[in-house]
Amino acid sequence: MNLSIRKRLLLLLLLAIMMAWLVAAVRSYFSTREEVEQLFDAQLAQSARALLTLTTHELHEQLAYLAQQNQPDKANEQITLLEHKYEQQIAFQIWLGTERLVVRSANAPRLPMTRFVNAFETRYIDGHKWRVFALWDDLQATQVQVGEEYTRRDQISNDIALHTLMIILVILPILAGLIWISVGNALAPLVKIARDVGKREFDNLQPISTQGVPEEARPLVAALNGLFDRLAIAFDNIRRFTGDAAHELRTPLAALKTHAQVAYRSPTLAEARTAIGAAITGADRASHIVEQMLTLARLDPESQVIKFEEVDLGQLTEEQTAELGSLALEKNIDLSLQCNAQHLVRGKAALLSILSRNLIENAVNCTPVGGRIEIQVTEQPGYALLLVADSGPGIPPEQREKVFERFYRGCKTDNKGTGLGLSIVKRIIELHQASIELDRSEYGGLLVRVRLPTTDNIASYNASREAEAS
Repeated sequence: MNLSIRKRLLLLLLLAIMMAWLVAAVRSYFSTREEVEQLFDAQLAQSARALLTLTTHELHEQLAYLAQQNQPDKANEQITLLEHKYEQQIAFQIWLGTERLVVRSANAPRLPMTRFVNAFETRYIDGHKWRVFALWDDLQATQVQVGEEYTRRDQISNDIALHTLMIILVILPILAGLIWISVGNALAPLVKIARDVGKREFDNLQPISTQGVPEEARPLVAALNGLFDRLAIAFDNIRRFTGDAAHELRTPLAALKTHAQVAYRSPTLAEARTAIGAAITGADRASHIVEQMLTLARLDPESQVIKFEEVDLGQLTEEQTAELGSLALEKNIDLSLQCNAQHLVRGKAALLSILSRNLIENAVNCTPVGGRIEIQVTEQPGYALLLVADSGPGIPPEQREKVFERFYRGCKTDNKGTGLGLSIVKRIIELHQASIELDRSEYGGLLVRVRLPTTDNIASYNASREAEAS
């Protein structure tokens, strides 16, 4: 069952309050009973002293008078008093010495209630539990014993304790209502945010205002605004990708159609074959453009899940150089590779293969016939260095940042490029936290310098990237 935050807070707070109330109630109940017991004991002692003070002199005079009248037994009287609701039903006895009971209350037994003096005692009398206290006068001639049954004590103690607890119990529903209203007011900004987001159109990616948003909800709003920013970038990329694709594919598709029409209308087989060959070349170029665009499109989602591994940059570069050697031979380009050791880097082999291939292929496409391309793989502290130098036209300093933009062609020597190669290289460089620099080579063309981090604790590095992504 999915409860709302409001209901969850209400239940949790009420549960916490109930538990605290229960602990406080138990403690308050027993504490109240203890205090009432102490009060009752004090009243017992006070009653004994009052009786002893008020009756000792009069009692001796009455006993002397009755002795002269030969009626000594008439002193043993019972006294009955009116009671208040919370008044203690104190029973008392007045003894001459320890043997003669001269006065007692109606609820007092005839036998002594206690044998202890100046001390409280709990004992059973006639099957009932009593609390008793005894006190002598200064001459040790008269003793007052007072007591009361625990039944009455317990009733009064329970009434007082429960009355206190009932007040707290009655407050609980009121407290629940106040909590419900307070939590609702506290969550009102979140409800407003949810309402505003729910009313938005799909293309409204403006950030949510943080005005009036509680401090606890600011991370959520910040995360939503960050998501909106990423979505805006993604939508812009999609729109740009779609527009660029339409623009770049329009020319080769139009050329394909033209060559097909020429071949269809050609009067001779040779002319038709020439047109069909041109159409095949145009199809290859269009296919290459689509392949490069798909590669670039796949790099963004991979950035969140890529796991690095140990890659030998020298061996990988050697493989790509060998594959592109035939293109260099067609243009009579002197293509050389200098790599005399193993250079392990932290990365993804498939992506680094694309990186090195695009750099070498770009150099081959931009280098004129009979030119020269030199590739080196060396190492610096903490980095492996990949250098690609050619004797092509190079790139002016003011254009070196632009060549990383999609569909921007930095050289005009060859028409085989798509303008996406360096864009792909730039994205792979970002994913590997590497760096790339463009400079002028010693052969007058372009020098590309790529620094890739060497291997360290790859497992811990991947774990930290996954934690950041989550």
